[in-house]
Amino acid sequence: MKDDSQSSQYSIIRFNLLTSLLAILNTNEESDTDFVIAKYILDHLNTMADTSIYKVAEDCFVSRSSVQRFITNTGYDSFTQMKQSIAEVVAHEGALLDYTDHTDYTDYLLDSIRSMSEDIAEASSGTSFRKLVDLFMEADNVVILTAEDSAHACRLFQQQLLATGKLIRIVTSAAKDLSLLKSMKKNDLLMVCSITGNFALAANEQLPMVEAKKCLITMNRTTVFEDHYSLIYYLSEKIRPSSRNISMFKNVYTSYGLTFLFDLFYHECYMRYRFRNG
Repeated sequence: MKDDSQSSQYSIIRFNLLTSLLAILNTNEESDTDFVIAKYILDHLNTMADTSIYKVAEDCFVSRSSVQRFITNTGYDSFTQMKQSIAEVVAHEGALLDYTDHTDYTDYLLDSIRSMSEDIAEASSGTSFRKLVDLFMEADNVVILTAEDSAHACRLFQQQLLATGKLIRIVTSAAKDLSLLKSMKKNDLLMVCSITGNFALAANEQLPMVEAKKCLITMNRTTVFEDHYSLIYYLSEKIRPSSRNISMFKNVYTSYGLTFLFDLFYHECYMRYRFRNG
């Protein structure tokens, strides 16, 4: 997403094209048409901007209608629209390279994780964290909405909570059906997890359909989010990016921050559960 005028071209389902393409590789036979097309796109990411749908069909030895069906099934209206997301994937790959481009990478990573842990722990000692836990504990039902590549931390949190009798549900950018969000009630809580804010920006247009209370966990301090959430919890006090456009960056917060936060969150839930049950 380059500016607000383009926001309608993005949605929750279309947010993470890379995840969708890799999922096709992981779940289909090599002879399957979807596998062939997905692998072709992944192999030619850097040249897709100048590639036509006709060339994709020719190089993959499939019909143009097969490519168009693949595009539609992935959540796009046109190949041009898909190529806009491919450009974002290329930018994401660049951010991954920057993240690991350190000659002293092990020391850099250890120092960064230590600093991040102290930062997140300090933020969790404030009133905003307690308000977030209050909303979570008081809600009749809780749904976490997140990008597929952040889902592991959320699913681990979901499993941990079962020990305290709290059952939550998770919807990711890989979802094909968003009816669960539409069915939520006023006493429910939708918790959006988007450390960089990129997924939250893509999800903005879907939020008005959700009747439940909404909170956001992020580092992105753009004012764009203020009209959509009853509570915004900022993961970091040290790193304070602010962007109303999707911008690619990778650091220890995007890799480990949500997992660390949810461990602290789970401990708080456990303490309240233990107090309530003696």
